[in-house]
Amino acid sequence: MKKILFLTLIAFAVLFTASCEKRGTLYEIPDGAVLVSFTSDVAIFSMLSEDGNKITVSLNRGNTKGAASVPFTFTDGTDGVFTPAKTTFDFADGEAVATVDITYPDINAFGGEIYEMVLTVAEEQLSPSGIGELSIQAQRKLTPKLLGTGTYYSDWYEESWDQEVYNTVEAPDYYILPSCWVKGTNFTFSVIDGKIVFPDDFYSGYDYGQYGPVNMAPSKVEYDNGKVTVSVSYYLPEYYNYLLGTGVEEFTFPEGIKPL
Repeated sequence: MKKILFLTLIAFAVLFTASCEKRGTLYEIPDGAVLVSFTSDVAIFSMLSEDGNKITVSLNRGNTKGAASVPFTFTDGTDGVFTPAKTTFDFADGEAVATVDITYPDINAFGGEIYEMVLTVAEEQLSPSGIGELSIQAQRKLTPKLLGTGTYYSDWYEESWDQEVYNTVEAPDYYILPSCWVKGTNFTFSVIDGKIVFPDDFYSGYDYGQYGPVNMAPSKVEYDNGKVTVSVSYYLPEYYNYLLGTGVEEFTFPEGIKPL
């Protein structure tokens, strides 16, 4: 009993000391620092028609005295589809939050693609514990609609199975094969200009033990009377892009449904 009490007192003393040290920490604030921070390091946007073809990003500041303009760099992973309306976050005197609109073309031109971009503010403008880099993912909000059940065949498994297929209300040429190889990982493809298009590289849902996820890289897509045939390479992106082999993935649409 005494030993337990003694250990408890030691733990309390350590906690109290650490707490005092934390409260006593002083930060040297550079002159003119705005003390900004994003609220998190990742933001996910669902694009809606009522958004007016833009997403809006916010930046907070701790020093609200005076007006301030905080420049940022925009790392574009969207091939120019998304464009910032300006290059600074502009705070009015006394204002703690500033915003920047990032615009995009007519939402009806989008399928289910995920677009990625990064906003970064200078380190010298950050608050002591501030977040200076924001990774953004934007995707059109889509409503899945079940078309029926077709058949999927994979050379990886050397077997076939029944496979549901969906398209979406907002983008009917965007198709989803839910939990295709593995539960929780969907395969998707689109019909663009009369051709079936898969992502250049996508996760299969399968993990190859200690070597990490197995990805697929399509090299050729063929279509014939309701059947989609995809020639792919299976590889390990986290293990020096090690090639595991090549094969064919096939999906046959439910009877009566033809995407082309």
